[in-house]
Amino acid sequence: MEYHKNLMKISLAENLRQLMERNLFEKITIKQICDATGVIRATFYNYFSDKYDCLNWIIYHDIVETTKDSVISGEFEKALTDSLSVLLENKQFYRIAYHVTGQNSFEDMIRDNLRILVLKFLERYRREDYLPKYSNALLSRYYAESLAFTIRMFVNEIGGAMSVEETKQMILDLMKNSFFDFVNLKEVKD
Repeated sequence: MEYHKNLMKISLAENLRQLMERNLFEKITIKQICDATGVIRATFYNYFSDKYDCLNWIIYHDIVETTKDSVISGEFEKALTDSLSVLLENKQFYRIAYHVTGQNSFEDMIRDNLRILVLKFLERYRREDYLPKYSNALLSRYYAESLAFTIRMFVNEIGGAMSVEETKQMILDLMKNSFFDFVNLKEVKD
């Protein structure tokens, strides 16, 4: 039964993904998603509250669910590779999705799902003795912002096309180094 429920959710989401590649998100109706899936509207509402919820689930699945095993095993680099690979595989969809703006913007959805991913890592692997005055919630929001910026660059090829490996390395380089590693100051006051 659970398997069937999961298949239906995936099917609805994949049909939204396909519809978005041919239509403006604002013009897509729940009926169109249901017709493409071959179900009635009530079925859609058994899984999602609206099309924004469905879009957010796609992002959650692509970014958070795809990396679940890597998070559990503490393989941050593999998690980056896995999520960037999914983004590359669905690059056209993600380029289109960035046009969903406003109160339920796609960029906010990306940021929120990245925050979940970073928070899961911090909850499992954070060094308790390192800057404890900054909460995991604050750190996850901070790093989600920079990851969201990098994903937007990657998907939209801002600054030129980058491979999964190049993008992953850029993320790692920037996360491993402080702002002060890039500037030439004599003294930094605490």
